[in-house]
Order: sequence, then C-alpha cells, then structure tokens
Amino acid sequence: MFSFLEKENKIPGNLESFCVIINMEIIMKSLRYVSITLITLLVGCGELSSSSVVSSSSELPPLPSLVISKLITATTSKNNLIELYNPSDETIDLHDITLDFYSNGSQEMTAQIALDGTLAPSAYFVLGSANTDIPAHLDLMDYVHPTGILPFNGNDAIRLAQGERVIDALGIKGFDIDYSTNQTLIRLGEKEDYVPSETYQRFNFISYLPDQFQYIKNDLHEIKNYEQLYEGPQLESRYASYPFIQTGTTNIGGGGYVQTTSGCIADGDTASFDATGSFGGGSVRYYYLNTPEVNGSYVQAEPWGYVASKYNKEFVMKNPSQSTFHVQSIMGGALKEVNNRSLGLIWVNGYLAQFLIVREGLSEDVSTTYSSVDLNHSYQGVPYLYFLQFAEHQAKLNGWGTKGFPSNPDGEKSPDWNYSAGGGVGALATENPVWQPHIPLPWN
Repeated sequence: MFSFLEKENKIPGNLESFCVIINMEIIMKSLRYVSITLITLLVGCGELSSSSVVSSSSELPPLPSLVISKLITATTSKNNLIELYNPSDETIDLHDITLDFYSNGSQEMTAQIALDGTLAPSAYFVLGSANTDIPAHLDLMDYVHPTGILPFNGNDAIRLAQGERVIDALGIKGFDIDYSTNQTLIRLGEKEDYVPSETYQRFNFISYLPDQFQYIKNDLHEIKNYEQLYEGPQLESRYASYPFIQTGTTNIGGGGYVQTTSGCIADGDTASFDATGSFGGGSVRYYYLNTPEVNGSYVQAEPWGYVASKYNKEFVMKNPSQSTFHVQSIMGGALKEVNNRSLGLIWVNGYLAQFLIVREGLSEDVSTTYSSVDLNHSYQGVPYLYFLQFAEHQAKLNGWGTKGFPSNPDGEKSPDWNYSAGGGVGALATENPVWQPHIPLPWN
C-alpha cells in the first residue's frame, strides 16, 4: 500500500533527471507490529549517489504468553470462576492487562476487569465473585469481584487484552453463542504447552461437566490431549450400580447397563440385542446418532447409508461370539422412541459404538448444546457428547463420510452412490460398497 508522488524538477545545474519519493509504506500484520519504512530514491540529485535508502522501523513489544486456562460457568452464576495461567519462564506484569466482556452478542465491550500485580512462571491467577456461596473459593481467588457476579454467562465473549491488542479469547464477539453453558472449559493440552490465541477456537478447550471446582489451580484432570479425545470414552464400572430403569418409573432410563448378546444389525444406527435383566431385548436405536438411510419400507437410500450399515455390521459388531456387548439406558431419558424401539448407548468391548461411527463421519451432526440428560453420562468427567462433537469436528476437517462431498468439494464421495445419475440428483449405485475404515478399531 504505497503511492508515488512526483515532485517538480528543481534540480540545480544542468542535470537532466528527476526525483521520486516513494512516500510511506505502512504494514500492519495481526496488530503484532507496525513497521514504517520511508524509502527515498534520488537519481542524479546533486552530490547524492544514484540511490539512497533511509529506513526506520519500530516494533511493539511481544504480547505476554498469558492464557485463559479454565472457565467455569457454574450452575449457580455467583460461583463462576476464570483461571489464567502463565506457561512461560518469565514473570508477567499484569498492570496493563484486562479481561473484556461482550454480553449477549454485543460488538461493544459491556464490562471490563483490570488486572494488577505480577504472575510468576507456571503460576495461576483466579478471578471470582465476593458473592460466592462456596467460602473456600475465596482463598483461591487472586481477584475478588466486589459487586455482583463475574460479568459473564455461557454466551458472553471474553477477551484477555493488553490495550487494544487481544492476547487470548473465548466466545465470538458479536454472536450470542452458548459456548460454555453447563460446562467447565479446560484448555486442551499440557499446561506447559499452552499457547494463547487471539481468535476463539472451540476445540482448543475440553468441555468438562459443570462445577469442576476441584481442578482450580491444578492440572489433575484426566482428559487433557488430542490423543485421549480421539480414543473416545470407555465404559466406567460405576454405572453398573445404577438401575437400568429409573426407580419408580416404567419408561425412564436409570443410566445403568446390562451385558447382552447381539442379534441382527439393521443399519448404521440400529441393532437387536437379547433380553437380559431389566432390558427387554429387541431393536435398539443408537442414542445420539442418525446415520443415512438404506432402502426400507418407508425410506429410500441416501449417500453413505450402505457404508454406515457396512461399518456397523462388518466392523463394529463383527464377531459377536468374540465380543462383549453392553446396552446402557439414558439416565433421565426415555427408554423407547416413537417407533417403540429401545434407545440406548451401545458399548462394544468397552468402547462406545456411537463414537466410533461418528469418528468415521457416518452420522448427521450431533447436538452442539448440553441438556441435563447429556450431563448424566460422562467419562473421566467429560460428557460423552463432547467426545462425539470432537470426533465429528475431526471428520469434517478430514472430509470423511457425510462430512465430505458435496459440502466439502475435496472430501470423500460415497462409494454407494452415483452422483451424476438423474441429471445430478444422484441415485443408489450399490448396496455392497467397497470401503474400509480410516481408523482401526481400538480392540484390533
């Protein structure tokens, strides 16, 4: 971005030449620095050489490595907490750093907290409210908000800033998105590797159950990294003590599980299991999933329908005599859906079948928000639903399955579908597609 300004020829003597000044080039990148370079090119101007360059530059100091490490949007808002962490080996001066809040989709800042003091290397800084009803939290706080609650709830954007420069971010300014409602957000990765980001990236944080106060000012949480999330949840034995049917009801799940044997597999999200204990047996619809259809009495085949069915039949549920199956009811949820099929979580050799199917990109999008029922099921404090959301995100990045073509032009095309048939409408190509999973099953 520069302009040329030609000056009148006022060169002394009989020199036949000209002077051109390339005015100013101002380069600003990500607000990290401003470099101003003045280049003056004088050709044949008196005693100057054919070219002379004058350059000056100034750089803003680098932003501190301070990060938002945890955000607790508590079930009682006066117990909300924000935790900051210094992953660097230098003490950070906090006096010119602020937390800026943008409520309910506002583009303009609605509240600000100015920090003070210093933060040592590998140290935490916790902000909370004087109104908390958990007195022990006051001893953990480095900043106590004097009036009311901390100025955020689950849909308010937060910026950690130094002046006008953003250090780290949560939520999207100008958008009213429930990104932390009913959740404890803990930054992905090992704490010494935390890196701030001036733009919010949802999967830079792991969604834990709400009110995980025990993890404030420590890193004792179990699920921390990409590899653990991509392995998915495993069946915890604590659910064995839960009833399969909620006590005092006949149609609500209690969250318990039963070990059973499998019968036939209908498609990508439905299979039959034998009756055992409180489970009456029969067809079970996989809770959370909606895989593409195969041809049936009331439905027509869709792209990836026969692939999803193949994956469920020939991979996930293969070798029933050598596998262990559990059906888990949905705690607080219905035992059956409208077609009188049971609803359940399907565990194969201790791994959640729903997660494996979503990881391959073979289901419609799962919910992005958490109901009270969703929070009843977790592994190491992380809801099953978050594992599914994470797996789906990776499938979208990879362009796999239903997350591929046509929504991703460079993504996979289904081997069971003829995309050019019917003038581009498409049609079923085969009920026996040639396809292999991208990721080996965890028990293989």
